[in-house]
Amino acid sequence: MDVLHYRFCRGLCLALATLPGVACADWFEPGKAKLGFEYELEKGPHNAWQSDGVTLVPGIHLNNRWINMVEMLIEGARERDNVTGDRATERKIAIRIRKDFPLTEDTKIVLRGSLGHVWQGDERHVYYYVEPSFRYSVGPVEMMVGYRLTRGIDAGKEFDLQKFRLGPSFELSEHDELEFRWARSWNLHTGQHVSDAYIVEYTRSF
Repeated sequence: MDVLHYRFCRGLCLALATLPGVACADWFEPGKAKLGFEYELEKGPHNAWQSDGVTLVPGIHLNNRWINMVEMLIEGARERDNVTGDRATERKIAIRIRKDFPLTEDTKIVLRGSLGHVWQGDERHVYYYVEPSFRYSVGPVEMMVGYRLTRGIDAGKEFDLQKFRLGPSFELSEHDELEFRWARSWNLHTGQHVSDAYIVEYTRSF
């Protein structure tokens, strides 16, 4: 096992071990488990390149004072250079945790953090991100405005990004939710525009 795999596995195990209330029984309580399916279309500046990605997001809702949700992200994407026609693939696997901070009955601050491993062709590295967001609900509609800081570990500076994220989600029923997001990314060090992404995710709770 190389250094990257060791660090990722160690970090993942520590993260899971320190999450209070993650008991096996929780997975079988009604409304606790969830499964999301996400599609993302990402485009580079001036449509120089395009990436189509899908992510499977199984997770569990928790009711304790530390963590409100734990999710696993399993992602695959294909990128196409619209100038040269070259193609590349990307795979990711990560764990993500979420904590909600209610402000009023209709507003809250949500803090999410993720630790994962990414493979891009022959390259691979560990990454993490933190994402604070503000959310406002009107009936079954929730509006989100958020900022995401992504850093690569043992990777080049091109993997260090900051993102602005915006979009609504709709509670279709007690168990079904549909979410739309637009995200713009910049390089953390140079401030150069990297991409725009258009995301739709359907989530089913059980």
